[in-house]
Amino acid sequence: MTDLSVETTEHGGVVVATPVGRLDLSTYAALRDGLLKCVVDTPAALVVRLGPGFECASLTMLAVFDAVWMRVTQWPDIPMVLVTETEKHRHELRRCGVTKYIPAVGDLAAALEAARRPPPRRYRRLSLPQSPAAPMLAREAVREACAQWDLPRLSDDAVLVVSELVENAVRHARSAPVLRIELRPSGLSLAVQDDDPAPPTLFDAPVDAGGHRGVQLVDRICRAWGCTESSDGGKIVWAVLGQRKDE
Repeated sequence: MTDLSVETTEHGGVVVATPVGRLDLSTYAALRDGLLKCVVDTPAALVVRLGPGFECASLTMLAVFDAVWMRVTQWPDIPMVLVTETEKHRHELRRCGVTKYIPAVGDLAAALEAARRPPPRRYRRLSLPQSPAAPMLAREAVREACAQWDLPRLSDDAVLVVSELVENAVRHARSAPVLRIELRPSGLSLAVQDDDPAPPTLFDAPVDAGGHRGVQLVDRICRAWGCTESSDGGKIVWAVLGQRKDE
């Protein structure tokens, strides 16, 4: 087992993550998960700085950056930029094709400049009570946001999804949830944070089954959804609505 750590700093809302150590089969998951933890509080962007303290066992292992990029472009849908501070890193990333999709620059200043040029987005945050009124308040907030942001086509689905996410947070996680509503290039993002780290479970249920089938409904309606650990030990369940999955 080799060692690999991720050192982080913050620059005006941009998280800069610097992997230190050797990337190989034994540290691949640790680097992937460490980088994903850097975005749970939805920074403005993620910059990954590859300096002399980082080495890679093989070009195949560099696919870890593709995996992280694919996740963060779904949620929280923020820019990701690579800094290649050595010629060896630049050469390896070009050979494995990572830079075909992920922008790579030669120094931190250029990365921060690129990261701070994301498309404009709209954002709302609402703290909800741990009570049966929470889903109703969440629905009202989503309806208002969709109306103001001219999203009539998404409004009905967004109301259904947020109602289920908040209902689950209150009923099963026994939490006072926090709702984030964001309009991003990938679509309308709904995220509900609660205090319970246990992820939601997708299961099959008969069509005529009674009661809530929240995760099933979210999976059917949303283009993408998932769950990630929050920085305070709870979780964030997020969903992105764009075009329907069956369109």
